[in-house]
This record gives sequence, C-alpha cells and structure tokens, in this order.
Amino acid sequence: MAIAFAAWLLTNVDQSLFGYVIPQIQTEFGLGLEGIGYIISLSFVAGMILPVGIGVLTDRFGARLTLPLCLFVSAVLVGMQGLLTGLYAFALARILSFAFSAALSPITNSIVVTAAPVKWRAIWVAVLQCAYPLGWLVSAMVVAPLIEHISWRSLFFVGFIIAPIALILGYLLPKDMFGVAAAPSRRVESTTARPFAALFAPEFRKRTALLSLAFFSYSGAVASTAFYLPTFLHEVRGYSLPDAAIIVGSGYGISVIGYLGSALVSTYLLPLRTTIVLWNVLAALLVTIMIWLPTSFWQDFLAFAVMGIFYFGTAAILITYVLESFPDDMRTTAAAVCGTACVSTAMALFPTIVAILVPSLGWQVTFTAIITPCLVISALAILSLKGTDQLFRDS
Repeated sequence: MAIAFAAWLLTNVDQSLFGYVIPQIQTEFGLGLEGIGYIISLSFVAGMILPVGIGVLTDRFGARLTLPLCLFVSAVLVGMQGLLTGLYAFALARILSFAFSAALSPITNSIVVTAAPVKWRAIWVAVLQCAYPLGWLVSAMVVAPLIEHISWRSLFFVGFIIAPIALILGYLLPKDMFGVAAAPSRRVESTTARPFAALFAPEFRKRTALLSLAFFSYSGAVASTAFYLPTFLHEVRGYSLPDAAIIVGSGYGISVIGYLGSALVSTYLLPLRTTIVLWNVLAALLVTIMIWLPTSFWQDFLAFAVMGIFYFGTAAILITYVLESFPDDMRTTAAAVCGTACVSTAMALFPTIVAILVPSLGWQVTFTAIITPCLVISALAILSLKGTDQLFRDS
C-alpha cells in the first residue's frame, strides 16, 4: 500500500506541473489555447493505448517489473521538458511522459485491491486515490516560489529527482509480485491467458461496456477542467498565476475528505453503487455553483474545496467498483480497459473540445454545457448495472 501510494503520489506531482504553467508555455512557443488542447489530447491518446499493454504485461509478469519502469520513464521525460526548447520535442516528451504515468493507475490500484482485506478494500483504494489530489497540492507548493523567483522551466526538473526513487520503489516491492508467468499455479486459462479477450466474453461484456461508459463520462467532466482550472481562474476571475495555483492546489488537498468520505459511506452507510450515483449527482450541482457564483478569492477557495470533495471523490469508489467487478487474475487489464483507457480517451477528446468552444462561448458556458451532462450520464450508467454487477470481492 505504501509503495503504491508513493508511486501514484510522485507521478501526480510531476504530471500536474504542466497545468500550472500553460500561459508560460503559450508565450514561449507562440501557441493558442487550441494548440495546448492538442498537446493535452495527444497525451491522452497515448495514455489510452499504452496502459492497456502495460496492464496485460502486469497481469502476466507482475508489478515488480512494470511499476518502476513506468515511473522512471515518466519522470525522466518530465525532467526533459525543462530542457527541450523545440516545440515538437517538448510536446513529444509531454505526450510520452503522460502515457507512462497513466499506466501506473491500473498497476497501483490492482496492487492495493489484491492486497487489501475484503472488508476494507474500498477504504484502502480511497486512500490510494488521495495521492492524486495530494500530488497536485505538493506541486502547487513548489510552483508559486519557482515561478516567481526562478523560471517556469525549473519546475520540470522535479522529474529528475523522482526518477531514481522509482527504482528504489521497484526494489522494495514484494518478490512474489512477478505475475502468472513466474507463478504458473496462479493461472486460470479462461481469463489470465487472454485477459483482454475475457473482458468481452458473454459473462463480462455488458459489465465492461457500462463501466467503460461510466468512467468515460465521469472522466470527460474532470478532463474539461483538470488542466484548465488555473487558466480559468486567471482569465475569468483575474487572479495571478501563483494565487490560482494556491486555490487549485489547496482545493485538491481538501478534496481528500471526499476520497475518504466516499469510501467510508460506501463501507458503512450505503451500497457502493448507490454512493457512486449520489457523489456524481452532488458533484454536478456543486461544480456548477463553483463556476458561476464566487466573487472573491476566499469564495473561490471554498467553492473549489467543497466541490472537489464530491467531484474528485467519485474516482476513489468508481475504480473500486471496477476492480471488484472482475476476477483477480484479470483485474489489472480490466482497470486498464474500463478505467485508464476510458479516462485517457475522455482526456484526449474533452480538452480539445473545451479549447475550441471557449473562444466563442466563454469559459463558464463551456464548462457548464459539458460537465453537468457528463456527470449525469456516468450516474445513469452505474444505475444500469443493476442485476449485472456481480462483485468478485472474495476472488
């Protein structure tokens, strides 16, 4: 759990840096917002493809090989973004670094679900998901002083610090995490031998489709804001970039309450499926309030923090639901296909859609028109799983 948390925290620290310095990147390379949207979208196209392959490799050869590999390569490529002066080289480093970072999501979630006691599984996964907002919080604390006193490029050198840590984390993983190739006794021919094909077998087909839709729609909402919130606060509210970074980073930190809260509610008060639907609906309401109503720094700070509790907290229990919907010998592949690949597909499409619509509609109308419907569709997809949501909690 500690190793998976550290890996997911570190990769979110370095990947979040890009979002904080979009205005400087635009100035440096002479890019419009649409150009930034293309870079972000291509990052997620790569993040849609690579994690599926890494997921299959992890189910076969184990996380002890794939976790340090993905974290190391991603971190080095982030560091390179601080050195590369050509637009295409910089964009390529960004695209590939994100793809390897995205592959860590199914790896770390599968590690935790497999290791966690069944009763506490949702809570363990929620704790792991907290590494995402905490990564943004940590990077926000680094962003403000470095932008003000050094340069925006210096931010990316954090990747060179993280790279050697990746090798240490891989060494510390238990030696039995080598996958079924190293432990043939674990093999179940109908699934592990072909985990990708098994997802679309009659037994799992409808479940795979609905969970993929739920993740795609939810991620579409998040993708529409994830990298643009500092720019939104800068252009619409008029805050300086350091102040915008403080609002976003602190809001992410506070949203940890939502990650843990959703897990506790789904463990002790409501069924997991019901909690996901409730969190999605509340997020749709609160994000609309956050976009339109605040008129001061502290109102924005509070609105983003409260919204984030539900907006981001959904991710913690949604991935738990995916992982418990499939046997353990195909979980990493399922998490990669239903989770990471759908997240990356949404992230590839929606930032570009936002970038195209903002010049004509404005930030607020664009955000509202995209985010609320996406969250509602995600809730409806989960509701449609009734009668087909067999959970493999004891596998």
